[in-house]
Amino acid sequence: MKDLLLKVYECLTVILPFLITFIILNLIYKYKKIPGTKWKFLKLIIFIIYIFAVFYFTGAGTIFDLQRYGIRLGTDQINLLPFSRHIDITAYFLNILLFVPFGFFLKFIWPDINKLKYIVLSGFSFSLLIEISQLFNHRQTDIDDLILNTLGTLLGYLLFRVFFRTTEKTVPAVNHLKYEPVIYILTVFSGHFLMFNELGLAKILYGF
Repeated sequence: MKDLLLKVYECLTVILPFLITFIILNLIYKYKKIPGTKWKFLKLIIFIIYIFAVFYFTGAGTIFDLQRYGIRLGTDQINLLPFSRHIDITAYFLNILLFVPFGFFLKFIWPDINKLKYIVLSGFSFSLLIEISQLFNHRQTDIDDLILNTLGTLLGYLLFRVFFRTTEKTVPAVNHLKYEPVIYILTVFSGHFLMFNELGLAKILYGF
């Protein structure tokens, strides 16, 4: 039960910032008379839950980790030489697989995004945020992860294009603010970074 509370708490640090941002953007859209779709909220919720899963499985760092551990920039902490260490095929595959939904969802939720470089840059930037945050909790920051995550994003985008082409489905474009995907990603990352204090809640729950 206590472990579940920790997971719920972490999830809320992502969901609450998303909901606040969603409400604010919708007020802006109503003011500007920008139409939306009834399914967009559901798509966004699924996307945000996926983002939470990425934070959870990668161990994204927080400001509380920074206060607790500081930053260590040793060679055992950072790897800047691509594929220069032990090759772990399983780990590489999982790193690619983890970001495939990212590329897929970007095109699925915002179908008018047609520039491949925008998709790739988004995956690269999101992965870079996580890798930098891992400096705060002493997890290894590895350029291999950055490359593989970006590759996964590209594959997700290509899978979307192949899927909707082969099934002859079309997704109508939806008007939105130009940087809406960036706004959502930065908001939920900031919420997790600034509000998730795992050790603090664990001390309360387990009394240590």
